[in-house]
Amino acid sequence: MMRRWWSKDTVAIVTGANKGIGFALVRRLAEVGMTVVLTARDTGRGVEAAELLRREGLLNVHFFQLDVANPNSIKTFAAWFQEAFGVVDMTIYLLLLLH
Repeated sequence: MMRRWWSKDTVAIVTGANKGIGFALVRRLAEVGMTVVLTARDTGRGVEAAELLRREGLLNVHFFQLDVANPNSIKTFAAWFQEAFGVVDMTIYLLLLLH
């Protein structure tokens, strides 16, 4: 049996999380009690995804717009995250490559 190592103070960042696998990961991490930062390039879609999870009772989900291909976006996110949470416990990067 796996021993629980996380708490509500454990903070996870999931990039590309407004739909699909990222969204499912955010939901599951929040369901088990972690604080989760859902990020997406599209602000509208990210806000919508986070609000949907909050309506499901997952109040430990936060949204921040992040474009991982944009250095300024990364810098802004990092400053916000440090101010809001301090340290990162888990980061999940999701990337779709189209040929």
